[in-house]
Amino acid sequence: MVPTKKNNPPLTRETILGAATRLFQQRGFNGLGMRQIAEHLQIKAPSLYHHFASKEDLTRHALRQYREEQATRLLAIEDGADLAEQLRMYAGLFAEMLHDGNRLCMYVTMLREPSFQEQACVDELQLFAKQNIDWLEKILHARKGASRLPADVRERELAEIIFASFEGFMTVSLADKTPTAAFRKKAANLLKIVVNSTR
Repeated sequence: MVPTKKNNPPLTRETILGAATRLFQQRGFNGLGMRQIAEHLQIKAPSLYHHFASKEDLTRHALRQYREEQATRLLAIEDGADLAEQLRMYAGLFAEMLHDGNRLCMYVTMLREPSFQEQACVDELQLFAKQNIDWLEKILHARKGASRLPADVRERELAEIIFASFEGFMTVSLADKTPTAAFRKKAANLLKIVVNSTR
């Protein structure tokens, strides 16, 4: 029997979503059930169903909150820095997840789940990728007056390469003894190429 928290206010949807997101990042979709999420929160499983109809429903909302939080972070690093600093800070968003419990980005965690097929969740994942690529394209375009890409490379294509590379770097860095340092090194090498190509 799972003990309930005593003398604490009831958990909010946001608290549940935050905890679920961290657990999904660490264990994946198939490796986690509502019971395990409830145990982590020290509540009974039926309490989760008061807020979310199913694990899929919880996941869809967690993905949406994750995407919205990422949008806020992107806005925060958009102003006042040069391109190299913006890209370094963007890489830092990914490195922080690895530093905090070797968590992968929710995007790559869910994409690797072969049974994860609910369309609403797939839609959220596609929106997350688009949001990141749109933002990268925007900051690359904003520097266009002061920089130039090679004639055969478009800003959108470069944005897609950066996003896909960072997602991949997170995954392969997990095999390293120090995943965060390994990610930062790979990201820095890519960003050197990107920044040099836009000068």
